[in-house]
Amino acid sequence: MTPRLVLRLLAVPLIVAYAARRLVVADYWDLLDDVNLAVHEAGHLVFQPFGDHGMTIGGSLFQVLVPLAFVAYFASRRQRFAASVVLAWVAVNLLNVARYIGDSRAQELPLLGGENTVHDWWYLLTEWDLIAQDLVIAQWVRAAATLVWVLAAAGALAFARESSVASDAESFSTAVE
Repeated sequence: MTPRLVLRLLAVPLIVAYAARRLVVADYWDLLDDVNLAVHEAGHLVFQPFGDHGMTIGGSLFQVLVPLAFVAYFASRRQRFAASVVLAWVAVNLLNVARYIGDSRAQELPLLGGENTVHDWWYLLTEWDLIAQDLVIAQWVRAAATLVWVLAAAGALAFARESSVASDAESFSTAVE
């Protein structure tokens, strides 16, 4: 077994342990969440041209789309192991969005703008007459996050032995020179 394969195989229990920690500890926060929060806030600006609803949902949407773009990038380069590992980042963001949705009525989460800031999901769910279903919607998004984490870990395990087409091509060109 090569050192590279050992490291890749170690990624699987790390993904599972991180998922378990995130799923069990509701208010868990780490450096990745700081990055995700910045991406969320940037999403409001990116989606601003799409009106109030677009701008409001844009934070959560961008928070999921940015890591998905990285998954797509690695997948397009046939780096399926990397795509699987980055898929765990998508799961983290789905879980964060679920937590935010679930906080719609309670509004206990601290928001960047302070007390006068409108809670994104309270606003959206109130506008859509779904505020009474905030916890149900949050549970569905949480279930999606869990499923994505399972797919990330399963993909990482399945593709750990696989080398990427890009790195194979680089190895071949280096060997030929």
